Amino acid sequence: MPGPVLVVGLGTFGRRFAARLTERGVDVMAIDRRRDLVEEVREDVAHAVALDSTDEEALAANIPEGTRAAMVAIGDDFEAIVLTTVLLKQLKVPLVIARAPTTLAARILRRVGADETLNPEEESADRWANRIAAPKFLNQIEFHEGYSLVEAPVPEDWVGKNLIELRLREKFLVHVVAIRRPRPESDLPPRIEMPRPDQPLQAKDVLILMGKDDDLGKIPGL
Repeated sequence: MPGPVLVVGLGTFGRRFAARLTERGVDVMAIDRRRDLVEEVREDVAHAVALDSTDEEALAANIPEGTRAAMVAIGDDFEAIVLTTVLLKQLKVPLVIARAPTTLAARILRRVGADETLNPEEESADRWANRIAAPKFLNQIEFHEGYSLVEAPVPEDWVGKNLIELRLREKFLVHVVAIRRPRPESDLPPRIEMPRPDQPLQAKDVLILMGKDDDLGKIPGL
């Protein structure tokens, strides 16, 4: 089971992000310095605590063991975003995503350790929640709100099975639109094949799937 995800800042974006992750079965720890915002989400996430994320001792004492990612979604306090980002990296959080309202802010946050930056005016909480909840997706392109085209390696227990047996369309309402298959003993790029329903999947295949983000996230093993 993947580790928990920390959400720091419970404004509109942070609350949406936390809610979507919880819906996807992710263990979420929600943090904000405002107790009223923490109380609003307490019933919707696994853990919620009111604290100042720039307080190193308080932050260290409350980060769940095995935290795999943190979203710094603090609103207008850029200094707090920077300090929180630095502290989270010092505390060895593997993936820290920080809110960056401008291109300059994004460059600064990268310099102090942010692994990813986002502008919530341009990127949706749903998209980031899907990305964190489904880390095995090699690529994800949102072509319409709530719908994506994703690339994912074939899960081990799908190898040798075909699309008729897997029944992805019937079970999850998603479509396999293509398969990227390596060329054996060749340095040429993988070839793209149209999927045949009766064709067994191979261990190194990459599936290109299309569907609702919610449905894509429900497929076991992806």
